[in-house]
Amino acid sequence: MSTITIREYKPSDRTACIEIFKSNIPKFFTSEELAYFETWLNGQDEGKVAYDNAKAEYYYVAEHDNKITGCGGFYIAREESVARMAWGMVANSLHKKGIGKELLVHRFKSIEALHPDCVISLDTSQHTFQFFEKFGFVTTKVQKDFYTQGMDRYDMERRIS
Repeated sequence: MSTITIREYKPSDRTACIEIFKSNIPKFFTSEELAYFETWLNGQDEGKVAYDNAKAEYYYVAEHDNKITGCGGFYIAREESVARMAWGMVANSLHKKGIGKELLVHRFKSIEALHPDCVISLDTSQHTFQFFEKFGFVTTKVQKDFYTQGMDRYDMERRIS
């Protein structure tokens, strides 16, 4: 795949991001999670913090040939020095083409520049935890059937340096 551009999310990206989310149901997200994702996007669209426990939120889109191919961000927890990865995904038809890696590395660089003292954390499923291990994330907890029957939750952390 040729050049991938990563830029800040804007409200006109909403429909494309929702379509990317839907392309990843049911393996990577449950249909019930769509409402939570839309709440996140509402915050981004309105320039407000969507999560009560966040003091700052950041969201980005990946583009290739003027088409949005992925999206992902993070938020800084209000009471901790933690950057939590949020709603990272790539269009299902474009998995394993380097887009997710580019998006993740961009988020790492943003966290390092904006919040260098943070630990990076995330939760994901058994379908993607190995992807994050390649980037230094370590599993701290596993909860069987957390998201839905057959979809386990993996809590993971990574130190910035």
